Amino acid sequence: MSKVLTLGYEFEHDYSLIAINSTLEDYRLAYLLNKKLNINLICEPKGLEFTDKNCSFIQFNYYCNIEYYSWSLIANKHIFTVINTDKNYLFEEDSKISYLINEKKEVDYFLKFSGDIDINSLHPLIQNIKKIQGVVTSYTINPLTLKSKDYLIF
Repeated sequence: MSKVLTLGYEFEHDYSLIAINSTLEDYRLAYLLNKKLNINLICEPKGLEFTDKNCSFIQFNYYCNIEYYSWSLIANKHIFTVINTDKNYLFEEDSKISYLINEKKEVDYFLKFSGDIDINSLHPLIQNIKKIQGVVTSYTINPLTLKSKDYLIF
């Protein structure tokens, strides 16, 4: 008789998460966040890749080595084209959307802040983000309330 060992370990979610709804393209939003928040988000060439979703999500990162914190701007949506081989189908191509966080389909981008941050400093940060032209709204999300929160561990 063999025994199965299972580990009941759950990852720590020691980061703050801000949802951003915006009409801006990802590179433009990153540029405006850099200017408004005095940070330096840089595009990750491969993005945030997931083999189980068969796609990658646009990702910009900024690391502060002095104060040991990091920012990540991650797109919540990946739109890709699928070629239909069915001859009875009217269109040859079809657009599909994959979401990083399925239960937050209304969110365009997530701004993840890892490091030591006072929860009271998030409110002014969100107000500054809302002042960016092209940002519809911005608000905090408790990562522990997300079913697919483990996709944000990187």
